[in-house]
Amino acid sequence: MTVRSLLARGFDTLFFAEVDTPFLDAVLLLAFAMDTTKEKLLASLPDAVGAEVDERFHSLLDRRCAGIPVSYIRRAKEFYGLEFYVDERVLVPRPETETLVERVLDLLKAEPWLRRVHDACAGSGCVGIALNSARPDLLVSASDLSPEAAEVLRLNAERLLGRELPFFLSDLLDTVPGPFDLIVSNPPYIRDDEVSDMRKIGWPEPELALRGGADGTAVAARLIRSAPAKLADKGWLAIEAAPSQFNKLFAFMDQAGFRSLTVEKDLAGRDRVIMGRINPREYRDAMNPREYRDAMNPREYRGAMNPREYRDEREGG
Repeated sequence: MTVRSLLARGFDTLFFAEVDTPFLDAVLLLAFAMDTTKEKLLASLPDAVGAEVDERFHSLLDRRCAGIPVSYIRRAKEFYGLEFYVDERVLVPRPETETLVERVLDLLKAEPWLRRVHDACAGSGCVGIALNSARPDLLVSASDLSPEAAEVLRLNAERLLGRELPFFLSDLLDTVPGPFDLIVSNPPYIRDDEVSDMRKIGWPEPELALRGGADGTAVAARLIRSAPAKLADKGWLAIEAAPSQFNKLFAFMDQAGFRSLTVEKDLAGRDRVIMGRINPREYRDAMNPREYRDAMNPREYRGAMNPREYRDEREGG
């Protein structure tokens, strides 16, 4: 029995089980069974393997066919060039979330005075830790509602940064002190009915990290409303969301006093990140929210435009 024959069998097993990425998953699981890297595995296809590896690989394939993500099986997920520990206490980091990290790093480069960064709904800590790894000069903190997620985050911070991140157990920003120059978040944004369907088929990720309310925007909307009180003047908020949610989020951020609003696409060309800067506090607080919103732009005029047309109109583009 060779590496090639085991890999072919793994691919067939996962393909007929309708796993989305059967070859990649087979490679990762076989490398895990052999205690090697995927690069070394692919360079050793003619090599013979023993019965112990065969048995272990078969067991791993059974778990994958049962719907357990490869990242939970391996207890590891690569994100932005770093290998994070993950298990059933946290959401598995997604490739599209790297767009959030990249756009925030671009912003930090353009505005170097932004140093106090907070990662809300931090989960495994992948966003905040990736930012701090790329920019050690930043003052990064994190928060999450889940004590279990906090344990995973602390483990990842110690492994990848060599120290703990300041952490707050908090419902969004409720017990987070601030002020921050930038708040970044990948909040739960899956619709409740979708999450219920996922749970029925045994989806293993924590429900708290998935449920975004009836339309998926409930958590993001609360975060947008609470962020201005935690931001320094001219501070920024950056949020990941589903492509269908950006018209609503654009309106929510505008109503909360955010300007310079931009929507960024992921590598698949789908809207993925919305970013905005809060207006100077003294101007924003001079009016009540309704007066401020109506003074900036009439509701019916704003609603007649899509987000990019509205941004261009506001900024003279």
